[in-house]
Amino acid sequence: MLRRYGTSVPFELADCLGITILECHDFKLQKGAFKVILNNCFIFINANLSTEMKKLVCAHELGHALLHRPLGKTDTGLMEFELFDITNTTEYEANLFAANLLLDEEEIDSPAREGFDIVQIAHNLGTNVNLPLLKLQQINSDNHLHLPDMPSRNFLGTISDDAGHL
Repeated sequence: MLRRYGTSVPFELADCLGITILECHDFKLQKGAFKVILNNCFIFINANLSTEMKKLVCAHELGHALLHRPLGKTDTGLMEFELFDITNTTEYEANLFAANLLLDEEEIDSPAREGFDIVQIAHNLGTNVNLPLLKLQQINSDNHLHLPDMPSRNFLGTISDDAGHL
């Protein structure tokens, strides 16, 4: 995406792709949604989330927009109460898209090779531990790193968004 559109910022990328982003003030538990209405793509984001969480939700929903557009045409579209639910292939693919969009492989792999643990890496990147863990699981095809199990299936559904910290 960076090479093609010159950005990896989810909001800028959505603009380049002609996807409208709307913040919704009436979302309670829902973090985001992707919907296609009359062939126009929309990403809805909970307006009450922190800036960092909005960025993460937008990246996840962009994954749906690019990978699962037909599902956005259904009556309900794709609604997110628990982002990063890895029990569902559709959600897992959107999770990987978000991890690849938001995290550079070198900024994760290099510290991991130097002995930093996943918590330290996530802290240095200012993100929830599960996002770099997904990325590391993907890039660890040669098993050079000893990684913990996959992240909790509903980690973004259960983490708080207080004080803008993931």
